[in-house]
Amino acid sequence: MLKLSSTLKTLTCTMVSLLILSSCSNINDLPETIDPSPQLSEPEQWQSHLNNVEQIKHWKLSGKVGVVTPKQSQTGYIDWQQDIQSFNISIRGTLGFGGLDLFGDQSFVTIKVDENNQRTLPTDIALERYLDWEFPINSLKYWVKGIPAPEHPVDFRQFNNHGFLSRLNQQNWDIRLLNYEKHGSNSSTPVFLPHKIIARYNGHKVSLVLSDWSLN
Repeated sequence: MLKLSSTLKTLTCTMVSLLILSSCSNINDLPETIDPSPQLSEPEQWQSHLNNVEQIKHWKLSGKVGVVTPKQSQTGYIDWQQDIQSFNISIRGTLGFGGLDLFGDQSFVTIKVDENNQRTLPTDIALERYLDWEFPINSLKYWVKGIPAPEHPVDFRQFNNHGFLSRLNQQNWDIRLLNYEKHGSNSSTPVFLPHKIIARYNGHKVSLVLSDWSLN
């Protein structure tokens, strides 16, 4: 197990180096749009919107991801499939080589570099241990939809002039939810989901620009 862990960490560090060399239109430097008329009180339409988004249990997204830590800055492409509590996340470098797959649920995640190098760990600590990413997967699956994680208290929230969440403080993270776009088909109730998410905590910054959603 010690040899496997050492090999996995070496290969993971190699992958991270490739991501650092890659560029996704410099996602880590994207400007944040300032809401000209933020609302602190809960808008009338918020509960209806929240109920609609909470019904989305199966979804897929793809886009760009940027991660900044006190030690490094990384960019890549992300594909995320969520089925209730189970998830499958793929992160790839922009040059098409080097990558990481994560699959699991709210309790455990398997980190896979290749067929011979993978490790299963508690979800809450897995990415921090291997990538130095404090990446709250269990909460991020709600934040990407523009809603708070129900398992944790909300310290602060702010709404835009359309009644959607534009800023959220939860688990010591400061999350900005920007540029909402309409998603859904004729067979489902359309919902508005954030196109850009920027989350900060303790010198860490996670940026997501979501280019595609598939809702089931």
